[in-house]
Amino acid sequence: MNVNHIEHIVITKPITTASSLLQRLQSLGFQPLLFPTLEITENSDVIAYFHNFRNTLFNSALFVSPTAVHYAMKLCALSPEIWPTTQFIAQGPGTAKALMHYGFHTIITPEKEYSSEGLLNLAILKNIKGQKIAIFKGKGGRGLLAPSLQQQGAIVTIFDCYERRCPTPTLGLEKQIHIPKNSVFIVTSSEGLQNLAFLLHFAQPMNKPDWRDCHLLLISDKMCSLARKLGHKGKIDVADNASDEAILKALGV
Repeated sequence: MNVNHIEHIVITKPITTASSLLQRLQSLGFQPLLFPTLEITENSDVIAYFHNFRNTLFNSALFVSPTAVHYAMKLCALSPEIWPTTQFIAQGPGTAKALMHYGFHTIITPEKEYSSEGLLNLAILKNIKGQKIAIFKGKGGRGLLAPSLQQQGAIVTIFDCYERRCPTPTLGLEKQIHIPKNSVFIVTSSEGLQNLAFLLHFAQPMNKPDWRDCHLLLISDKMCSLARKLGHKGKIDVADNASDEAILKALGV
């Protein structure tokens, strides 16, 4: 990707998780725009639910995002001492870094594919019949990980630590973002992509050109297919994964 011809780099991550990429781009001399297509709120219901399982001896605990780590620590006061024999598994390096920030060590992550599929390909998640596995995640999601583990005979407990929702569109939305054809939108989740389509379609009457012509930077071929199903006709680039490093590499910086 030739960033010299890009007028705006637009980050669509939630405000709570966008700071790292925002700072990396700023340090490289860019002035990225922040246009969150997801809002994150804590799910306090998990506190009482976690208390019921606090003394359970889990074989593994899976964390699907840095946000899941943050709210697991905030709401559940989870620490390495609570489950000293549990193996902690992170979906990607950003999630592993978040765990290390809270004092966790010897964290397992997929080598390259930072997704549910990448987690399921881990050797430690093979031959798991009868094992107790905890998953820390947000409400909703793809619904692939838990059923796949259960099909292998694992006993899965899900802790929904946070909720995602689409920001409420307003009549002033067209004033918040402009969509010239030489802008690129960085989108790192399918839900965020669907919300982007909704929000920009809402702003379309006063915001030319059509959002379906805008340049997208996504993180998987599945998201690319989803964008086309949503009616997108413009250019799409695909990063290897959602890490800052992969995003910057895809941008060519």
